Amino acid sequence: MNDANPQARVTKALTQDGHIRLSSLDAGPLWDGVRRGHPHLEPEACACLTEMLASAALLQSRTLFAERLQLLLKGGGRAKAVVADSWPDGTLRGVLDLGAPEAGDWIAGPGVFQVMRSNPTGQPYIGTLPLVAGGIQTQIEHYLQQSEQVQASVTLWCDPGTGEAGGLLVEPLPACPPERLARLVQAIEGLEVVPLWERTPDFLAAWVAQGQGTELQSTSELHYRCRCSREALLATLRTFPKDQKEDLFREPGPVEVRCDYCGTMYPVSREDLLGEEG
Repeated sequence: MNDANPQARVTKALTQDGHIRLSSLDAGPLWDGVRRGHPHLEPEACACLTEMLASAALLQSRTLFAERLQLLLKGGGRAKAVVADSWPDGTLRGVLDLGAPEAGDWIAGPGVFQVMRSNPTGQPYIGTLPLVAGGIQTQIEHYLQQSEQVQASVTLWCDPGTGEAGGLLVEPLPACPPERLARLVQAIEGLEVVPLWERTPDFLAAWVAQGQGTELQSTSELHYRCRCSREALLATLRTFPKDQKEDLFREPGPVEVRCDYCGTMYPVSREDLLGEEG
């Protein structure tokens, strides 16, 4: 995946009155990466995966990309499973497994939504919740409310026709006055009338601030690319029990192992995997 293309960016800001924190994302380049990396998926499926990636980036922005974050959604909709994997260096990758085409909505229960956070100094945190009625943004809001006790609003968009994509995470802080919160709710509900192409980070910050102004806290570049390698694949396969490794070579010749994230095929021979064991 070519880094010469424009990069997605997540921008984090605080309103000057100190009452509202927000993260906004221009996810168009993520859509481009998904379309190139998953040519077998129809545009609507790519839009679903792009929204999942945008969700991971917005959640990770709350910790200034200090940890790896993975999202997993399993359900009974047209998307049987969706995974987004976001790393501290701004690398994102994802995969979507298709369910039954007659299922209707892309995201539907019964199912689970899982968030895994991990950092170099501690054990991974895994939060798992049952799916609630609604799309990916509803699952993120539900997770923040139930697992992190945070009241927040998440808005995601991806037009499968144009690839215009993005996201907005708005978090009122505890001291936010009720009247300011009411105006914020009105602003978020009114965002649906704003064309997707107009939802730039500067516009979204001004829309949320409603004349109060914002203070920029950080801007982080995001890159849609896979982190797979032949060496990493072999290291993983070598941890399998010997009988499972033997099963791979029932037929003569090497086998090809496909990376689910990017589709790269890696040839693996018996000597590569078993070495002296074989």
